[in-house]
Amino acid sequence: MADVCPAGDSRTTKELIVKLIVAHTTAVVAFCNLQSLRNERLDSIEPVLFLFSPLMVVAQTALGLFVIHASLIINITLSHHSFSESLGLYARHWNTLFGVKAPPSSPAPDQSSDEPLHPARRPRSKLGKAWVRLGRSAAIFGTLFQFSATIFLYKRRLSLYGWDSLTVVDHRTFELAVGGAAVSIMSLALLLKLPGFDKSPETEYIPALDAEATILFCRGDPRRCRRWYQIIYVSDYGSTTSALTWLFCVGSSMYKGKSKWLELFSSIYYEIYKGFEEYLPYDMSITTFYILMGVFFVIVYIIAKIYIGTSRMKDLNPWVALPAILVLVSIFITFLCLLLMVMVPLLVFFYPAMFSGPTCILLMKGYETRAMFSQVPFVQSTSDKDCFLLWKDPTADYLWSLV
Repeated sequence: MADVCPAGDSRTTKELIVKLIVAHTTAVVAFCNLQSLRNERLDSIEPVLFLFSPLMVVAQTALGLFVIHASLIINITLSHHSFSESLGLYARHWNTLFGVKAPPSSPAPDQSSDEPLHPARRPRSKLGKAWVRLGRSAAIFGTLFQFSATIFLYKRRLSLYGWDSLTVVDHRTFELAVGGAAVSIMSLALLLKLPGFDKSPETEYIPALDAEATILFCRGDPRRCRRWYQIIYVSDYGSTTSALTWLFCVGSSMYKGKSKWLELFSSIYYEIYKGFEEYLPYDMSITTFYILMGVFFVIVYIIAKIYIGTSRMKDLNPWVALPAILVLVSIFITFLCLLLMVMVPLLVFFYPAMFSGPTCILLMKGYETRAMFSQVPFVQSTSDKDCFLLWKDPTADYLWSLV
């Protein structure tokens, strides 16, 4: 290896292993700290899910924010709620996603036989809480700096030498840094008691498709995956929310720095677009094509809402109704064909990940681990290209010296 790459400024196996261990430890500690601040249970599968897919926190939080704002728009425009009631529901949903769960009720201590607390102890108790909060904030700032430095070094390496200079260890630490930074920011918001990070309303977890249950799921409530040991999901016997949790974990996981599911979707949807390209205007992009397809779906839905269940078609003359029926049938058949083309790529991912999410994620991480030990410096360098993988960024030593 010394014949190919210069010695002295190359990364070693020991350095990469230590970097990987520190990144995993720091990220999972940051996640457990967030769960502790939220008064969530730590004896659940959630920390393990975070280790498998650190970006799961980012994805589920983004989905939760989307549901919150979509619910607000629906409540204002379509429901019978007043504007103030809609804002109240908005605040409730926000606190459900980010707030602190009420601690479990405990019996009040019997003070009849105990000595009453001295008044001078109360200020010390408040001062003690302030010191604890200050210490936790300082620790979170430290971990946030470490995550930010990891992201900066990853981007710097990518910009200097390109994708070929990044090892599996670099991709994995970047993934952990992004997830860890997200949970650290939410932890700081809870410690500083920012608006929207107050007490979470007490809500029973009932699996459903309504906004409240979806936001609880996106919060990462441990009750969503009680049957984490469910290897194979069967709808009549298994837990749907547990299967959906594993599905979300698989969907947000990365393999060697890339989302294989997104690559699969993009390639399939691009081929669908190419199949229609000869019938489209020459300057229509793939984005415009799918936007128009979405508009078509909305129009068909509105037409169906207008005419299904009404008596308008019954009042029409048969000679007028027949062409209208033919047009509607043609639109419906076109709608079904387009819907099948759009849904099939999703089913390609949905079915195996829903059927056995743990198997999918373990296989993916197993292949990633094998790929990691197949790269330098874990194997002998054979070409000049390996020098980019071994290059040691001098800025890294300076940044880690500040931690």
